[in-house]
Amino acid sequence: MILGTFLTSCDSAPSGSSSSQHVTVGTALDGGMQAEAEIAFEHARVGEEYWVSLPQTSNVSATPLTLEKAEITQVPKGLRIIGYRAVSARDTDGHAMGVASAGTDQVHDLEHARDHADRPVRVEADSVSDVYYLARLKVTGPVGADLTGCRFRYRQGDTEYRQDLPCVTRIRLGEPLEPEA
Repeated sequence: MILGTFLTSCDSAPSGSSSSQHVTVGTALDGGMQAEAEIAFEHARVGEEYWVSLPQTSNVSATPLTLEKAEITQVPKGLRIIGYRAVSARDTDGHAMGVASAGTDQVHDLEHARDHADRPVRVEADSVSDVYYLARLKVTGPVGADLTGCRFRYRQGDTEYRQDLPCVTRIRLGEPLEPEA
């Protein structure tokens, strides 16, 4: 007998939407150290945009999978998600971790690297994904809570899964960082 777990009350689809497809809660992903860390950035400015990294995923199962989407599930007042990117660590000199100002030399590679966010990303069994996800956000006012929860959607075979990994990024208003010389 095969048992599946279905959660619909926590799904991001609005109640009464035309999406009646149930998604199975998965366990094949691991977020590594970033899923265990709390990232803090206390130099944000209202009106500015920043990139926030999501955990780089590993497929800890014995079966390949295909990543389809990633998102941050809890966005506090004062922050607005503008969009997501998925880039290869080979194109960006490794997996970016943390918060970085958008439109700066520091993030030039990730802003100009090929975006895989709208393409399926295959992750072999027992392997770390080369592609990692980032959220671009705008600071709209004071921020009193943290960005939390990273939701990944993936497929293994004919089954679609949703798996939430822990992730915490604290963004607060403060003095801007000095530009690097």
